[in-house]
Amino acid sequence: MAKAVILAGGFGTRLRPLTNFIPKPLVPISGTPLVQRIISTLPPGVDEIIVAAGYRSHDIEAYFRENPQDVPVRIVTEHKPLGTAGALWNLRERLDSTFVVLNGDVINSIPLAEMERFHREKGAVATISLWEVEDPTAFGIVRLSDGSSITEFREKPTREEAFSNLINAGTYIMEPSIFDHMSHENFSLEREVFPGLTDGRLHGFSFSGYWIDCGSREMFLKAQRLLMSMEIPGIEKNARMDGCLLNRPVAVESGARLMGVRLGPNAYVGSGVHIGEGSVVENSAILSEAAVGRNCRITNSIICPGAVVLDSTVSDSQILGEPSA
Repeated sequence: MAKAVILAGGFGTRLRPLTNFIPKPLVPISGTPLVQRIISTLPPGVDEIIVAAGYRSHDIEAYFRENPQDVPVRIVTEHKPLGTAGALWNLRERLDSTFVVLNGDVINSIPLAEMERFHREKGAVATISLWEVEDPTAFGIVRLSDGSSITEFREKPTREEAFSNLINAGTYIMEPSIFDHMSHENFSLEREVFPGLTDGRLHGFSFSGYWIDCGSREMFLKAQRLLMSMEIPGIEKNARMDGCLLNRPVAVESGARLMGVRLGPNAYVGSGVHIGEGSVVENSAILSEAAVGRNCRITNSIICPGAVVLDSTVSDSQILGEPSA
């Protein structure tokens, strides 16, 4: 598996106004940009990463210039939305051996090396990662035969149409021959390409552990809670914490200054953040250089980089993004 493609062309509309300032791949979850977390899951055999970017692709390019990776990263800008199939068709000249495709807004525990071995054993044109959910109506579902061969693919079924709880988890391993089943007219893998491969050439790989689509506030914070439970976050040495009450897990980055704050559980405070006396921050992310006033209550919320939250503000289940003047 020589190349990895990260699909990152979306606008991140469910995370606005946060994504007015930051493209979704660079949104930091528990301090680490989403795209960096995805890259960290790639197996050693990957020797090039291609990021199919659209919205604010210049920011993504700048990030990788400032944060070089162990393998080369190439940013390919989509000047108009191409969809999942169009994004790959746009890269077809570069993808001449087995490759992995990853959605740029998902974190998961997929064992990619094991998935690749499975893919090769099955002789598949494409292998789809599968995750079981209670309500599959917001996803693409599959029907399996012989344990792994996908015989039917239905995108976003109604409850009455849902014949399975196994959903497409957004990570694929593919052969270059996938392009024999595509054209420049295709926009969606899920709706236009995969249904034509349900004759034994499309397989499903189920996995356990975790899978979170981070594209909304609720799922962003769910991912933060999970990562905090796994990574045992802490407080950077040069963060200033005066008279604070901590309910761990919490993470506080360098240069943050908190005075008399009740922090946590599941609270992330970015670098250079100031939080005033008497404030409470629970199950929330206060991103870099934001300022939160005195006697505020921030719960289930995301405060955007550089935003200013006035004294006595109550923010519950919001994304606040108004920067200072």
